[in-house]
Amino acid sequence: MATLQDILKNFYIGPVRKNLNDATVLLAQLKKSSTEVVGEQVILPLHIGRNWGVGARGTSGTRVLPTARNQKYDKAYFTTKDVYGRIEISGKTIRATKTDRGAFLRAVTSETEGMTVDLGSDINRQLFNDGTGNLAVCGTGATSATVVVDSTQYLEEGMYVDFYDAGGTITGNVGKEIVSIDSDTQITLAASITWTTGDTIKLMGVTATDELNGLALVVNNSGSLHNIDPATVSIWKGNVFGDDSSPQVISEDDMQQAQDAAEKKGGKVDMIVTSYEGRRKYIQLLAQQKRYTTPQAGKLKGGYEYIDFNTIPFVVDRHCQANSSTTRMYFLTLKSLGIYRMADFDWMKEDGNILARQVGANATESYEATLVCDMEFGCTARRHNSVYKGIAVA
Repeated sequence: MATLQDILKNFYIGPVRKNLNDATVLLAQLKKSSTEVVGEQVILPLHIGRNWGVGARGTSGTRVLPTARNQKYDKAYFTTKDVYGRIEISGKTIRATKTDRGAFLRAVTSETEGMTVDLGSDINRQLFNDGTGNLAVCGTGATSATVVVDSTQYLEEGMYVDFYDAGGTITGNVGKEIVSIDSDTQITLAASITWTTGDTIKLMGVTATDELNGLALVVNNSGSLHNIDPATVSIWKGNVFGDDSSPQVISEDDMQQAQDAAEKKGGKVDMIVTSYEGRRKYIQLLAQQKRYTTPQAGKLKGGYEYIDFNTIPFVVDRHCQANSSTTRMYFLTLKSLGIYRMADFDWMKEDGNILARQVGANATESYEATLVCDMEFGCTARRHNSVYKGIAVA
């Protein structure tokens, strides 16, 4: 067993970390930092105001000098959140490969590779959400195995989900399996349930405060972020254009306004991220203007390809908000955004063992290994970023 654990530690943790860091478009571009982490808390000093002890006084030399003032500072602070990925290896597999190092490597590869893809995808999805863990909102209440929702974008077959009422209290519908995604607005569960209009759906076990912050919260002009409320600190507002509830035809002028708003306030937009629907509408816009003949193209970290807007990489991420009627574009100053963490992903081994045997009444003959990272999505300047909402996709 010690040899097998050594294989997990030395052969897998490096590739797992790399694959997780480059897993999806947005996640791959965000800076990773642990320099500001103190224990489990992250503290970000913010410069929020200039020294206005300045001013001209004409030519006499006898006027009263400007009042001495100082720079204005605040601090953003937050606690990192626990993100986990688990694999399971059967006891029979371990016995069969006990004397064959290569066989164990082959047996475990599918589990570690699958886990890194799935965990990376879920982290990336969180980076677009608002931190509440909501995956979808239920439509008109009913009793059925077929549930109508506002969007199935973040739902997948095989998921186990919990239902919460509109007030945020978990209902009796816990651990329900999604057996099919029927359309953009409908799922089928393994068994019939009764739900109420406005119920929200989360991954099983996730509560309203468990998930990472995401762009829906960070690039916003309202709502507290990192314990600073823009209602009292006006500089702590993102730039919001458009309205998801009122979709409009994409406009190059609206895109330019979104870029300009961030840059007028000190940002430097160096990535625009949207959905597949958003890219399609942007390409249509360029074609209508007969300008899509020789677009600039390139590659980002992780090998992700992009076209451009004003020479800024314009990229697609499948987790960017989109439904049957509307989508968004985010205009990001990447240096203002980052993943803050205590350390990189690593196997849990506080008791000295990476592989732990299942225990309890329902235990099977298998061993588990768990990856963990204490992390959070942080921002040092909301106003350096913009979102263009309500882009019609029909």
